[in-house]
Order: sequence, then structure tokens, then C-alpha cells
Amino acid sequence: MAGGKLTPRQKMINMMYLVLTAMLALNVSREVMDFLYDDMKSKEVSIETISNQNSSVYGAFTAAANENETKAGKWRDKAFDVKKRSEDLYSEIEAIKVKLVVDAGGYELDENGKETDRPKKMDNREKSAEYFMVQGNGKNGKEFKSKIESHRDFLLTEIDGDEDLTVSINKLFNTEPHTNKDGVKEDWISHNFEHYPLISVLSTLTTIQSNIRSSESQVIDLLQDNIDAGTIKFTGFRAMVQPKSNYVLQGETYTADVFLAAYDDTQEPTIIVNDVELTAEQIENGMGKLSFPTNALGEQKFGGKIIVTQGGEAVEATFESTYTVAPPSVVISPTKMNVLYRNVENPLDISVPGVDNSKVSANGPGLRKSGNGYVADVTKVKGKEITINVSITKEDGSTKAMGSQKFRIKGLPKAAGMIYKKTEGILSKSALSKGTVEAAYEDFPFELPLTVTGFEVKIEGFAPATVKGNKFDSTTKKRIEKLKPGSTVTIRKIKAKTKRGDRVSKIGSISIDVN
Repeated sequence: MAGGKLTPRQKMINMMYLVLTAMLALNVSREVMDFLYDDMKSKEVSIETISNQNSSVYGAFTAAANENETKAGKWRDKAFDVKKRSEDLYSEIEAIKVKLVVDAGGYELDENGKETDRPKKMDNREKSAEYFMVQGNGKNGKEFKSKIESHRDFLLTEIDGDEDLTVSINKLFNTEPHTNKDGVKEDWISHNFEHYPLISVLSTLTTIQSNIRSSESQVIDLLQDNIDAGTIKFTGFRAMVQPKSNYVLQGETYTADVFLAAYDDTQEPTIIVNDVELTAEQIENGMGKLSFPTNALGEQKFGGKIIVTQGGEAVEATFESTYTVAPPSVVISPTKMNVLYRNVENPLDISVPGVDNSKVSANGPGLRKSGNGYVADVTKVKGKEITINVSITKEDGSTKAMGSQKFRIKGLPKAAGMIYKKTEGILSKSALSKGTVEAAYEDFPFELPLTVTGFEVKIEGFAPATVKGNKFDSTTKKRIEKLKPGSTVTIRKIKAKTKRGDRVSKIGSISIDVN
């Protein structure tokens, strides 16, 4: 009330205000106070239930982190941070409730004189308003509102944008001004704590405590889900052995990975190989059954991805692998016929069973790569024998010697001299004189054309004559024309050369009788 000298009218107004205040206090009946008290106690029971549930979840966080610190440790720490902040704010509100009751006269006593948890003056209106609105020019109320908002903002950062939880948390901790029935905006503190009896304020504070526990429960449940987020659930498993190669060379070490392959028999995955999705018939117990035609030789690569549904979302895993296609083969070695010939390119197929040809290499005198194989030219090699060594390139890039093979070196066999494809026989004098002297290899595995560069001709009655080229000269032709029927012409000491210019002199003689 204002001090100093008052007019009769002002005195009457003040008196009416006091009467009105008293009447308002009387209007809050004992029954209403009891109802508000019972409502508050009911909220406290709900809070205890939620707290027990939260304790179980925190225990699960601890157990998960003990089992797998890398996977669950981060989420355990975030959950316990939520626990601490929630507990701090909850305890602070509990302390405010106790202070308001004590300042208003304390708690009722039972028949034994022991203090209960029931306030003596549940209808007190001054102490709560004084605490939140008056002390420190409303400092307590402003700080309390700020702590509620700070806790709300902290929880929002922990839920990583979850839409449903964002709406829920903003609703539980809404501190926006309230518009009363007269259209006047009231500050959140004033709306909740001014002009209300003590028991109503205590009930409001208990509601806020309940909201703290409820939001805590929602947030830690979400954090717990994150432990298994992206983890594929499996219903069965089988032991698997995955070797680096199913083909192991003598002296090598067999290596393989042994592991459990798990699968979910409640859903078949989507398996895509080389951009082609496998059909349902090609998938059994989560395992795709692959089959490829082996038309191309050498190392073949394939890859793809496996897609399963986890938590309503597609989880994808990619894979790559290789296999080697080799032609069907049998090795039969003619041990007495490992021969390389001079003056020709000897073709060689060199391979190691089970190893891609691109990883096989060979070396030796006169040996070089040619297309998909090798050729050996030993024309200029001295000696009668060479050794060819074979090695492979391993997965780690190192090389490994696989063995060697010795080959004997031989000169070209004797070629046959011919005229009209004859080495001997009967020709007319005219046909013989016009013929071309040739040389060729018969029953030889190499196609090696020869060009005759000269020869010696022996005609009966004449001394042997040397002829250059592959045809008779005019002198020789005249001598042939003078021969009597039955006479013999011998063509010997034939010389020739190959396409690349190698000289060949080991050529058989030709014997022709004229008629």
C-alpha cells in the first residue's frame, strides 16, 4: 500500500483491494489444494517410473561399450552427458521446490511429530512470486527461464535433426510468452508463477521435472539406436574358406582366409554383378550363385555390389574379384627331340598351368617375345645347346623362377635340289635346257623358301661347269642340245639363300637322263 496522506476515495479503493485479495484466497478451497497436491504426487510416481527405465538404458550403454568400445563408446559418452545435464537441472528445480515450501512455513507434521512432504501453507501466494519475480529484480526467474532454454537447445544438438523429437522437445520446453483470454501477452515466468498458490507452483515445477525425464528418455533411446545404425542383422552364418588361389605351385605356400559368412534368411539381398542383377533363382540363403562363360583366355575381372535393407534403408557393400581362364592342355615332352634349328625362327609356346600368360616370362639366348608366344633364333648362337628359363610375377610384384629347359641346336637338314619338281628322272633335251633349278626342304616343320644362287653342272663329254643363278647359261644349253639320248646331266654343288639372306649349301644333287 502507498504511504502518506490518502484521500477518502483512495482509502476506500485500497480497502476494497484488500477485501478482494482475501476473497480470492478464500476461493481456493481445501478440496482444490488437495487435488493439486494429489496431482503433483501422481506426477512424481510417473517420474520415478521413467527414471527406472532410463537407468536400464544407461546400463545397456555401459554393457555395449564394454563389449565394443569403438562401436558404442561414443554413444555411451553422449548419453551420459545427457544424463548429467538432465540430473543437474532436475536437482536444481527440486531445491527450488524445497526452498519455496520452507519459506512459506515448511511441511506438515504427522501424528508422531515427524515432518511429511505436504506443505503447511499450500495456498501461499507470496513466496513463489517473491522468489521468481521480486528478488534481485526478477533475477531468479530470468535465470531459471534461461536454464530451461539452454537445456532445450542442448538436447536439440544431440538428436541430429530428428524431426519428431525436435517437435516434442520444443513443445516440452516452450518458454514463449502466453496470451491470456483478454489478448494480453504475459511473460513465461509471470504466466506460470505469479498470482498462483504455492501448491500450483509446485505442481508446475514438477511438470517441468517430468518433461526433463521424458525428454531425457527420448534422446537416449535415439542415441542407443545409433549404436546399431548401419549394422546388418543376421539370422544365420556358415564357415567359409577363401584361398588366394585354388592353384598352388610346388614350393609355394597355400594361403587362405577363414571366416564366418553371415546372412539373413528373412530377406534375400539384391546382388548386382557387372551391372546385371541376379534373379531370385540365383540367390540362396543370401548367397549369389555365379556362372560365367569362359570364352576368353587369361585373367578375367568381375565386380558388383550387394544391397540389403537395414532399418528401412538400403545398405550397400561392393566387391571385386578375378579368375583365370586357361585352355585345356596336356603336356607331352619328346625328351630326345628338344631341338632348335639355326637359320629359322623357332616358335615356342611357354606357359605355366594356373598362371595367367601375362604374368609368365622367359629368357634365353636368341629368345624374344612374339605375339602371344616366343620365337628363338639361334643362328648366331655358338655351341650346341642353350637353356631357356621361365619365371612368373607374383601378386606382390616379386618374381619366382619356375624352371628351365635345355634345347639342342642343330643346323638345317639337307635340302632337295629339283628341276620341274624332280630330283631325278627323264626329260627331253629342250625341256631340260629351259628348266629352272630349285631347292626346297621336304618333310621339314618350317616353311623356309630357298632361292638358288648357283650350281655346278656335269655333262657327259664335257668338263664340270659352274653356273650363276638358277638357270642354264647359253654354253650349257648348247652342250645339252648335243647330247645323245640316254646321256646323264648332273646338277650338283647347288647353292641357295633364304628370304632373309642366309646362305644354304647343304642341298642334294639332281640327276636327269635326256631322251
